[in-house]
Amino acid sequence: MAGHGSRDGPRTDQPPSKQRPRNFLDGFTNRSAAATKKTRQQSSTASRESRSVTGSSAGVSVLDQYRYLQTQHHELMEKYNALKREHRALEDRHVRLQTENGNLKEAYEELQENYNSMLDSQKSFTAGKLLVYLKLKRREDKEALEKRNIIKNEACFNTFLEDVQMHESNPRIPKIVVECVTVVESSDKFMKSVGLYRVSGNHNTIQNLRYDINADSYKKLRRQKSPHEVCGILKLFLRELKEPLVSLWQLNRIIPGPSDMIHNRVLKVLELVNSLDDIRRETLQYLMKHIRNYYQENSKSDENWLNGLE
Repeated sequence: MAGHGSRDGPRTDQPPSKQRPRNFLDGFTNRSAAATKKTRQQSSTASRESRSVTGSSAGVSVLDQYRYLQTQHHELMEKYNALKREHRALEDRHVRLQTENGNLKEAYEELQENYNSMLDSQKSFTAGKLLVYLKLKRREDKEALEKRNIIKNEACFNTFLEDVQMHESNPRIPKIVVECVTVVESSDKFMKSVGLYRVSGNHNTIQNLRYDINADSYKKLRRQKSPHEVCGILKLFLRELKEPLVSLWQLNRIIPGPSDMIHNRVLKVLELVNSLDDIRRETLQYLMKHIRNYYQENSKSDENWLNGLE
């Protein structure tokens, strides 16, 4: 009986969770309880996660998240457009470099052929002749050099009137105007020349004078034997001013049309002159006095006077 009882009774050496069910109904009950417990654990975990998500989303609204993403999108698009422009600039530069490279190769081949022909003909090949053939690259234009700050604004030409050096005795009149007028009026031959401001001077001489005047050197200007180069440098200065002595907007404001000059012509001109600033007004008055002196010098011959100003 003892052995039979130990065979039918429960085993006490196993843990409670490992005990066998007594019958079919007890086993089904144990499985149902375990499944219910597992379902409760999963539901509690899901509720905690939903509470954490709800708490985090409550701090940042959907509209704020949308605005943040929209801001990030705009920043990325700006960076993309900037990179796109840089890429286009690099492509253009690559094309220019390829073109220059091709020109260099052609020039090198031509130079090599010329050099070989010289060696074959046993002619002397001096350094001066070599420089003639070394035209490997074109000179850049003036605008490109100005952008790279290699060429800056000139001291006297192609600049603003306010930036030009003024004369010592006349601080409101440019020095170049005083020097040119003084050279012309100091010579009777110059003042009686036909076509004083009509005849063009020598272009190379005028350009050389331009470089000297930009370097504040007027020695060559004072030694000129022809008045046309002196008048040419004065005309060049006035023509290349970035803002003329009398601007178009001032002229259109005071004298809108030709009909306004029919009546009160003198008053309109005086109003226009008085509207100028001190530098422009005194410079214009100085030039008008010079024209009047030229007229008085040539008043005996009206034809010479007209030819000088045409």
